[in-house]
Amino acid sequence: MNHRLIEERERLGLQQKQVFDSIKVSKSTYYRWESGTPMPSDKLAELVELGFDVNYIITGKRSLSQNGEMVCFTQQNLQHALSSFLYNTSELGLLVKSADADVSSLVNMAMYSIYKEVGITYQPEASETKNKASK
Repeated sequence: MNHRLIEERERLGLQQKQVFDSIKVSKSTYYRWESGTPMPSDKLAELVELGFDVNYIITGKRSLSQNGEMVCFTQQNLQHALSSFLYNTSELGLLVKSADADVSSLVNMAMYSIYKEVGITYQPEASETKNKASK
């Protein structure tokens, strides 16, 4: 977890002093946290106010946010939204496809791009892979 705390601080362009002064802890306490000592949850909450992605610090998985508010999507939600987008784009004549075309490869490409942007490896769901293999 300590390397992710450092990564987040650096991502935000903050110096250690700026962080420990902002969350009102001593320099040595903050240095211990960056060295691997667990942080109390109230201080993790204060890091959120500075722009830290605490979900990433704890789990290694990036959060998506919009206007400072957390936006959460499941893989299934994203796939459904992308499929709807591609279908509607086609209906408007902005995307030309044959009537029997399968848009799953385009959805997978878009999912890969979204996941890559937030630092997560995209793994298509097992049922999706099975459906492709049976076609």
